[in-house]
Amino acid sequence: MTSPDITQTPLIVPLGSRDVDDIARIHVACFDEAWNARILTRILAMTGAFALGVRQGGGVRLGRRPPQGGVAEALAGFAIARVAADECELLSLGVAPASRGLGLGAMMLDAALVRAGSVNVRKFFLEVAENNIPALTLYKARGLTQIGRRPKYYENKDGSFTDAITMRVELPEVNSS
Repeated sequence: MTSPDITQTPLIVPLGSRDVDDIARIHVACFDEAWNARILTRILAMTGAFALGVRQGGGVRLGRRPPQGGVAEALAGFAIARVAADECELLSLGVAPASRGLGLGAMMLDAALVRAGSVNVRKFFLEVAENNIPALTLYKARGLTQIGRRPKYYENKDGSFTDAITMRVELPEVNSS
């Protein structure tokens, strides 16, 4: 039996404006209505916005730069959310096609839920395309339940439309003792 290769351990890292080009590359691979770097920069500048990413391999821990002469591992996925009062909305979550099926989306969702809970968020919301079965399965597994539907919310590349399912989960109160 061989030991696991720890250099391939995925790391959740904070993302910022320096990462918008990488986020945009993944976003365009995941969504028909993709956000470009300019839109992502505006979103990340909003009060309460935060972004998390997952890097496989050595990665960059907690925003540190790679070692001198080193190169940070490619971004494999992202989660972008915004906190307002005691609520948080997951604005977007995407995993690069080559990195799907490894549980990275679940890691990022879990990290976003923890981050939201750490600032006393009690309600966590999101919208998801009704035909995005992997995402719906993940969200339901994390306790999110459908609270509404937005008819013809997403425009597809072929000009058709897909309904959005709005979902919510109540987060436990965090004791600050």
